[in-house]
Amino acid sequence: MKAQIQANYEERLGRYAALVHGNNPPGLVIKLATYSSLLKQCEEHGDRLWRIEPLLYQIMRSIEVDLHLATAKLLESPRRSDRSLFRFLEFCLDNQMHIAWKSGTPSPSLIKEQLNELEAHRTTIAMIMGRRDKFFAHLDKRYFSDPNAIYADYPLDESAVVALVNCVIGIISYHQRNLDGAMAFHVGEFYQIAVENIVRNLEAGRKVNFPGQLD
Repeated sequence: MKAQIQANYEERLGRYAALVHGNNPPGLVIKLATYSSLLKQCEEHGDRLWRIEPLLYQIMRSIEVDLHLATAKLLESPRRSDRSLFRFLEFCLDNQMHIAWKSGTPSPSLIKEQLNELEAHRTTIAMIMGRRDKFFAHLDKRYFSDPNAIYADYPLDESAVVALVNCVIGIISYHQRNLDGAMAFHVGEFYQIAVENIVRNLEAGRKVNFPGQLD
């Protein structure tokens, strides 16, 4: 029984790790790094960013929706999906004595703390789920008639989304680190730098090809 539980734990953790740290398809780390970097550029440049390249607005919003959907997939209610991160942590809590880490077994208090960390983001989770279920994945009658109403009915603070996704990444990474003593290498920082370089190059090109547009 212990071996079966351990194998189940490691298999599930490996699948979560792929969804978080994966490169192809991109995982949460890459999506968050790209989105966060675009938000930073928006803060630095303001509306001028859209004059540097109007497509950047559409790109940022598209990545935002993708990030919401990827996060929602991991945070389903355990009643709806046994692949939810909530369900995984409940599994860990129920079987913690049969799960082996390098440092021993995960303590019940630790697992409860991780569940509480997720629950602290409950409002943000509810807003993401609402947008997904009512508009992005399914088309509710209200939002078919008035698509913009989804943003008023399910308001989301960008920084709250970033904090939630960081929480999810942190929990999965913690389990990985304690299971085998190693962390999955990810390229989030490279994506942040890439966005900065893209904006800088677009700005330089706009100034050369369309003098005066950014003045």
